[in-house]
Amino acid sequence: MANLVGNALRHGAPPVTVTASIQPDGQDAGRLAVKVRDHGHGLPPTAIPHIFDRFYKADTARARSEGSGLGLAIAAGNARLHGGHIDAGNHSGGGAIFTLDLPLNGHLTVSGELHAQPARL
Repeated sequence: MANLVGNALRHGAPPVTVTASIQPDGQDAGRLAVKVRDHGHGLPPTAIPHIFDRFYKADTARARSEGSGLGLAIAAGNARLHGGHIDAGNHSGGGAIFTLDLPLNGHLTVSGELHAQPARL
């Protein structure tokens, strides 16, 4: 989650929203869907198939920028370790949207929205 929210704050535009919901799956306790959306320019369509590749940076002009290009690959690997996955795309209303989907093992009630802003020091 930290990588998804951090990337949205760093590379997108405010507001960044985090929305969680439980989706029934017809089997166990359902699935937790967490959506992280920014309101920036979105992802270049050519970048979407590679966005979770190790060392990949969507903006080649920032090759020497902060970050190693590993954050999203690590986030996707963590999701897989927990039986889930992350999808990336562009929201129809603008901006990028990442959806983390995880299976639930018990009873959990989550619903809501969080608005995040970059910290000012």
